[in-house]
Amino acid sequence: MKLTKIIFCAVGFAFLSNSVVAQKSSQAIDQVVAVVDTNLITKVELDRRIALIEKQFKAANRQLPPAPELRKQVLERLIIEQVQQNIAKEQGLKVVDSELDRILATIISQSKLSEKEFKAKLEKEGTSWTRYKEDLRKEVVIARLRERDVDARVRVSEAEIDNFIADQNRGKSSQEQVNEIYLAQLVVALPSSGSDSDVATIREKAESLLKQANLEKDFLAFSKRLAVAGSGIRFEDLGYRPLERLPQLLVDATANLSVNQVVPKLLQSGAGFHIVKLMDRKGSSNSSTKTADISVTQTQAKHILLKHRPGVTDQELQRRLNGFKDQIRIKTADFSQLAKKHSEDGSAPNGGLLGWMSPGELVPEFEQAMNRLAVGEVSAPVRTEFGWHLIEVVERRNAKISSDKQRDQARAILRERKLEQAYEDWLRQIRDSATVETRLLD
Repeated sequence: MKLTKIIFCAVGFAFLSNSVVAQKSSQAIDQVVAVVDTNLITKVELDRRIALIEKQFKAANRQLPPAPELRKQVLERLIIEQVQQNIAKEQGLKVVDSELDRILATIISQSKLSEKEFKAKLEKEGTSWTRYKEDLRKEVVIARLRERDVDARVRVSEAEIDNFIADQNRGKSSQEQVNEIYLAQLVVALPSSGSDSDVATIREKAESLLKQANLEKDFLAFSKRLAVAGSGIRFEDLGYRPLERLPQLLVDATANLSVNQVVPKLLQSGAGFHIVKLMDRKGSSNSSTKTADISVTQTQAKHILLKHRPGVTDQELQRRLNGFKDQIRIKTADFSQLAKKHSEDGSAPNGGLLGWMSPGELVPEFEQAMNRLAVGEVSAPVRTEFGWHLIEVVERRNAKISSDKQRDQARAILRERKLEQAYEDWLRQIRDSATVETRLLD
């Protein structure tokens, strides 16, 4: 089962109104939309979560999936949350009141509001203090369950780090030396609003075609035979192109290929699944590279972080950051002063200063926005998994990265990739193991 990321983004930091309790015998059976083991998910809960997501997406001016698909996605999310709660209960994981109070005190302190103001804001957004506390308790329990059952089991070996660094260095070497490459590809299209099952079916079809492509001597003729009207398959003979005129997806996938090789795995983009063959190269051949010190461009930046919070919309966080940017622009406030006062992370005491950052050390959304800025320039609000950021670039420099530093970065990148995949696999496993009956209402 593939969880739809659009819904994960909508719920953000909060567990959000997921109280699933045994229902009174007088409750009408048609109000139950799912049974997870012995726990019930009600229509009221489902409607409440949908309404919350609709509100958040509207505030952020983001498009929602069609109503029936949204309803299915939200119900699936509620089911997954309940499965995790059941496992946590079996394992004896819980958050006692005194611990919850300490967490709440930290959240309120970071919000820059008094407890009274914080509670009033929740009530204004339609969330009671009692519900907020219980939802937070469940969120913490699930986070600890993940740490115990997933995060603690993920390991990165030294051999994996060696291979990663070698691949990165070979890719850089080939990109620096090769002038043009000749690519051809098949694209198996994805429907604009397909369900998870639709995507899985198309992926299976594309995997089958990939196997066939590896056996074909004449990739061009093979591709032309498949790409007929109505087949959902498109053939593209891209010819010789310099690397800068190709999508980064294709450049990265073919960096270490030999001529006449097919990329060994499917590539996926918004257009669909890609089956790509490297037909030829023009330019110098690859030279061997050593795992040694490398030169990179480092950036020193500051940021102001406003975290995702229950009851606080993306629109409100953007509005606050744009207000800070206006103050900086007209010189009524300094970036560092604003960061010390308002930023909700550990860099706040240092005026938001992050230090010298090398490529790959920051989450992609942040790094991409930072790289587009000139020195001294302040960004528009940038959304990441942590919240919304305002970024200022202070300085840039070329620096040597030691082999030890490369290994640390490689370990962090590989661990993050493994964690994401391990978490998805674990969710599928526990979902498949649970006894679930859905009664989704029209």
